[in-house]
Amino acid sequence: MADTICGMQTIEVSDTIYNEIISRRKGRESISKTLERELKPKSETLAPCETAVNVEGIDEMVRRTSREKTYTSEELRAKYGV
Repeated sequence: MADTICGMQTIEVSDTIYNEIISRRKGRESISKTLERELKPKSETLAPCETAVNVEGIDEMVRRTSREKTYTSEELRAKYGV
C-alpha cells in the first residue's frame, strides 16, 4: 500500500524498463517528471499530494520486459560495489 505522505519513493526496475523511461525523457527532464508526465491522466485535476497512475501503462511496460534479466538490490550492490 502506498504512503499517504507526499514525498519521493524508491523503486527497483529492470535495465530494460529504466532504458524505456530514459528514452521518454524530454531534454534533461528528471526521471520523476518523466514518469509523472507519462503516467498521470491528462484530463483529471488532482488534489495536492494525490497521484493517479496509469496502471495499464505500467502493466504493459512490465509485460514487454518480463523476459528481460532483472536484478535484486543485493546483486546490484555486489555488481557495482555500492
